[in-house]
Amino acid sequence: MSWSCLSGAPRRVGLALVALLLAAPACSDDEEPPPPVEHACALGYLGEEGADIQMEVVALDSSDAARPVSDGDGVDIIMPPQGGRVIFLGVRATNLSACAVQLSGSLRDPESGRVMSESRTVNLKPTGDGWGASVDADISTFANVGVCPNNWSGRNLFDEDYEIVVQVKDREGRTAKQVRQVRPACNEPEFEVECRCICKHGYILGEACG
Repeated sequence: MSWSCLSGAPRRVGLALVALLLAAPACSDDEEPPPPVEHACALGYLGEEGADIQMEVVALDSSDAARPVSDGDGVDIIMPPQGGRVIFLGVRATNLSACAVQLSGSLRDPESGRVMSESRTVNLKPTGDGWGASVDADISTFANVGVCPNNWSGRNLFDEDYEIVVQVKDREGRTAKQVRQVRPACNEPEFEVECRCICKHGYILGEACG
């Protein structure tokens, strides 16, 4: 093979690329633009923009219904799908976007100061009155606060006075918080024996219950 053949090869490749570009269809101004990217949450704003966030604390009970929580109320210790025992703490809120709300919940032993907490990002379901709320049938819209097995508190988790704290933070960084004095209880009849066993003070992991 001669050097003249080799030197002509790149030129032929270049000419072939030019031909392909000329043959390609030209871009037209009439082409439709790509569809817009849809937002993952389009639930809108709850209440009045710019007003202070208002909120109410709710908790799931053993019948899977969300109930408002006031000082002195009982809150149910519930067995979740992942095992152990949790308290499901949720919220009703207004004057914030329903989308991407940071929800935090905690249970605090006022005697020792020890705390169990959980945080997550949730979308609040509009209730038609300017408020949005955690959804009874969707435990992912509640803070799943793991409280048992009880290897953290110096007392039984049930039938004793504890403190819950629930906080929301919107996408603008504004926050609201509520604190309640409550009494957790093992109120699931079919699981009560195990609940009172793994939630008692001094429970040892792996200890047989029942």
